[in-house]
Amino acid sequence: MKQKINSEIAYLSGVLAGDGSISIRREKHDYAINCVGNPKDEQEYYHKIICPMIEKLFDKKTIPTYHNKKTTFGIRFSSKKIVNFFVNELEHPVGEKYHTLKIPEKIKQKNLTKHFIRGVADTDFCISFKKRNRKIPYYPVISGTSKSKSFIEEIAIFLELEGMSVSKLYDYKQIDKRFKKGFAITSSIYIYGFKNLGLWMKKIGFSSPKHLGKIKKFGKKHSGGWI
Repeated sequence: MKQKINSEIAYLSGVLAGDGSISIRREKHDYAINCVGNPKDEQEYYHKIICPMIEKLFDKKTIPTYHNKKTTFGIRFSSKKIVNFFVNELEHPVGEKYHTLKIPEKIKQKNLTKHFIRGVADTDFCISFKKRNRKIPYYPVISGTSKSKSFIEEIAIFLELEGMSVSKLYDYKQIDKRFKKGFAITSSIYIYGFKNLGLWMKKIGFSSPKHLGKIKKFGKKHSGGWI
């Protein structure tokens, strides 16, 4: 039975666009998916959200574990069926993804973009609370960064159409000694304030226990039903 493109598939596609990658080595019959995050605060996310979703959708059991000398945590597995689905049906990039990263057309056509963006945000965005001259953090900021300007622009346009105010910083030269040039060119978006956070939670939402935990912690300190 052919896998339908639904909200969960759109979400997983966003997860792959955020913290994931696909590799194909046909000569070795190796079709692999790699998706890893921070071992300090994302283990619950992989155990409770990602792995059960993959098993439900593709009948593929995956077990999250440490990778890269325990600097990351997540899943790596081989499956020609799953790889071909994301590559052929959703045109997900193989290998280096930043030059061709985009919101898949089939996801946009089915009005599933918000689920895709939630997947990206759960894995690759940050929610923080700034003090802004107060003693404790209180002011919410959602931020997202990508090496792909066109991809982050796509997300910004969608969020603005949903009523959010989005601040943009495109083609920023970020010092990073890991690169040969000593820097990377990135593009970022920022969603500031209580109203925007309320719209985000209504229109997009989070599934990540890490992100939801920050919001819950903030809500305990600052009640008032602002979301």
